[in-house]
Amino acid sequence: MTRAKESATQTQADGRHARAERTREAIVEALLALLSEGVVRPSAERVAERAGVSRRAIFNHFTDLDDLLACAARRRMETVMALWPKLPREGTAAERARALAEGICRFHEHVAPVRRAAVLFSYDSAFLAGQLREAARRHRAAIRAVFEPEIEAAPEEARGVLLGGLAAAASFLMWEELRRNQELSVDEATCAVRIELEGMLERAARNQPR
Repeated sequence: MTRAKESATQTQADGRHARAERTREAIVEALLALLSEGVVRPSAERVAERAGVSRRAIFNHFTDLDDLLACAARRRMETVMALWPKLPREGTAAERARALAEGICRFHEHVAPVRRAAVLFSYDSAFLAGQLREAARRHRAAIRAVFEPEIEAAPEEARGVLLGGLAAAASFLMWEELRRNQELSVDEATCAVRIELEGMLERAARNQPR
């Protein structure tokens, strides 16, 4: 094969690869757009229509919808981790509770569309179930870091209960309850989380051994 033919063959291969990447990108973006619009479990047909591709194209690029959602979840995580709040380490317990509530609630609101879908798909996906467990572990570690003085000051037998309660109050599940079921605004739901955190910390302080 001459150098000219080799160059032409390489150019064609590069072109096919670029088209495949554009198609894959369009499919992922279509899924993310549908999730953001509240379509929690979009069908392959709906994703394909939104992406402007055939249904067959989806399964040429992804093993199944679980594989597509996992890819979309990784993509969204890359962008939203920049929104993960800076953990407050200074100030009174009430000041840290306020700062944490404001930061983590903004984060929950931003990731909500993909998080809802991940929860639904996690019942059939070991990968997504693992991702959610890891997210829960990171969340618990963050809460412990913010309120470590208060947790350590509690009686040893009460520390796990206090940490669990604080983690639950600031969790995505609590955010969903406040926003979707109780129909609170973002500001109202954030206030509710803050009040719950402050209340638990105040009760823990009153119950400390003298």
